[in-house]
Amino acid sequence: MKKQTLFKVISILLPLVFILLFEIILRIGGYGEDYKLFHKVSTQSETDYLVMNKHIAKKYFKDNELQADNQSDLFLKTKTDSTFRIFVQGASTVVGFPYYRGGSFPRMLKHRLSQTFPNKNIEVINTGITAVNSYTLWDFTNAIIEQEPDLVIIYAGHNEYYGALGVGSSITYGSHPNLIRTYLYLKQFRFFQFLENTYYKISSSHNPKPSERETTLMEVMAKEQRIPFNSKIYQEGLKQYESNLNSILSTYQNHNIPVIISTLVSNEKDIKPFISDSIPNKQAFLEALSKDNMKSNKIAEQNALAAYTLGQHYLEKNQDSAKKYLHVAKELDLLRFRAPEKINTIIKSLSKKYHATLIDMKSIFESHSPFNSIGNELLTEHVHPNVMGQFLMADGFYNKIKELKLLKNWNDEIKYDEAIANIPVSEIDSIVGELTITDLKSSWPYNLNMSGKRPPLNYIESTSFEIQMAQNIHKKISNWDQIMAYAYRSYENDKKYEKALRIAQSLIFEYPEQSKVYQMAGEMCFKMQDFEKAAYYFSIFNYLDKSIISAEQLSSTYVKLNKIDLAKQTLLEAHKNALKVKKPINELNLE
Repeated sequence: MKKQTLFKVISILLPLVFILLFEIILRIGGYGEDYKLFHKVSTQSETDYLVMNKHIAKKYFKDNELQADNQSDLFLKTKTDSTFRIFVQGASTVVGFPYYRGGSFPRMLKHRLSQTFPNKNIEVINTGITAVNSYTLWDFTNAIIEQEPDLVIIYAGHNEYYGALGVGSSITYGSHPNLIRTYLYLKQFRFFQFLENTYYKISSSHNPKPSERETTLMEVMAKEQRIPFNSKIYQEGLKQYESNLNSILSTYQNHNIPVIISTLVSNEKDIKPFISDSIPNKQAFLEALSKDNMKSNKIAEQNALAAYTLGQHYLEKNQDSAKKYLHVAKELDLLRFRAPEKINTIIKSLSKKYHATLIDMKSIFESHSPFNSIGNELLTEHVHPNVMGQFLMADGFYNKIKELKLLKNWNDEIKYDEAIANIPVSEIDSIVGELTITDLKSSWPYNLNMSGKRPPLNYIESTSFEIQMAQNIHKKISNWDQIMAYAYRSYENDKKYEKALRIAQSLIFEYPEQSKVYQMAGEMCFKMQDFEKAAYYFSIFNYLDKSIISAEQLSSTYVKLNKIDLAKQTLLEAHKNALKVKKPINELNLE
C-alpha cells in the first residue's frame, strides 16, 4: 500500500477511533441518557415486566423544565401465547389529557377487551407523549416492532406544526425530515449528547426562552404563531407529516403488523379562531350578514374570524352552510393547534397505500354531534375529547378490531350500552380534568392577553367530597395514590360500592401486576351482587396471589353463580399448593 493511501486511511479512521473511545469513556462514566423506549421494571412479582422509559421525553425536549406527560403501562417482558398485545401511538389525546388514568381511550379499550376475553392477557400499551408529533412516532416504530405487537393503533397529527421538532415549533432543526430523523438516530450516542448539551448551554445563556413556569406549554412550543393557509411553512408541515407517516406505515407493512389509523377530530363549532386578521370593513360585513347578503360569504372565505361569525349565524338556519363556514374558520386559523384537513387527506391516502385499516373518527364524532358539527359536546377545548369523546374513540377501535377478526370468539362481547354504563373513570379524575381545562381556557391562547403569564389555579368552594379530593390532586396537596386509597375506603364505608369500584378499576390500570387491586374490585362487585364480574376480578386476584384468601373469595363467588364444580376445583388446587384453607372443603356447603 502506498504511503499516501495509508495516510488517507489513517486520517479517515483516526477521528472515528477518537469518537469511539470518547463514547466508551462517557458510557463508563455514566454520562448522558439511555433512550431505550422500554425498560425492565422491578416488581414484587416473579414475572418480568417492561414499561415505557419515563425519561424518554428528554430526547425530544432539551429544556428539562418542560412537562411532557405519558402513561405507564406494564406489559410482559416475554410475550405468552395467550397475550394479545396492542401498542397505541400518538400525543396528548392518546395520553388522555386532561383526565389521564382511565380517561384515555387506550385504557377504556383495554378494560372492554379484557372483559370480552377474560381468558386472554390483553395488553394495550400507551406510547403517547404530550406535545410530540410524527417524528416521535417514527422514532418509536422499530422499538415497538421488537415487542411483537399484534396490532398498532395510530391517532396523531394535531401537533405537526408545534410539537417537538415541528416546523413551527420552538424546538426545531429545520424542515427536512431526513435530516431530523438522522438527528434522532444520533441521539442514542453519548458523544452526540455531549456535543448537543454543550451547544445548548452556550446558546441558551445568550438567548433565554420563556419557561413553562411563566406561561403555558402551548405558548412555549409555538414559535411561528401566524402560519397562513397554503404558505410555505404550512406546506412544510404537511410534507413533514406525510414523509414520517409514509415511513411508519411502510415499516409496519414490511413486518406484517396490522395497523388501525384514525382521522382527526377538531372543535370547529365552539372554538373561534385563536389568531385571525381583523375582518375587513367589519361594519359592512355585519350589515351584509344581517341581510343574508352574499358579500358576507365572500369575505368569510378569506378571513377566519368572519368565517366563524358566519358559521355561528347559520347554525339554526342552515346546517350545511354552518358546517362549511365553521370548517373554513378552522382552516384559516393562523395559530395551527388544530390540524388542517389536509392531514386527514394524507391519513386516508397512506392508509390505502399501505393497506392499513382506516377508521373515520371525524365522521363518528359528527354523527354524535348536534348540527353535525363537532363541538363542546364531545371535546373539552380545541382538540381533546371529553370522557364521552374518549369513549367513542375506544368504541370505534373496539368495533374495528372485531370487524378485522384479530381476536376470535366474541361470545362475551360487551355491547355499547353496557360499555358506556361502565366507563372506568372515577368522578374524582373527571373533576380533575375539568379543573385543568378551566385553567387552560384562562390562559394563552384562549386569552391572548395572558401571553407570558400563568393564571392562578381555579378553586371551587364546595362541600362535595369528590370536588374536595379533586382539588387536592389539582393543587398537589396530596398525590393521586393517596387520594384514591382514601376515596376507596370512604366509599366502601358509605356503601357507595359502584364509586369504590371505579377507584379500584383506576388502580388496576396503574398497578396491573399487584393482586390487591383486583381483590378490591372483586369485593365491590360481590357487594353489588354482580357475581360474574366479581368472579372475573377474583380469578385474576387468585392467579396473582395464590393465597388462602384469594382461593376462598373466588370459590365463594363460584358458589353464588352455582358453579359448584369450579368452586371445588379452586379449593382443591389450593390444597395441592399446600395452602391451609380456613374451612375444610366439606364444610363450605358446596352441595
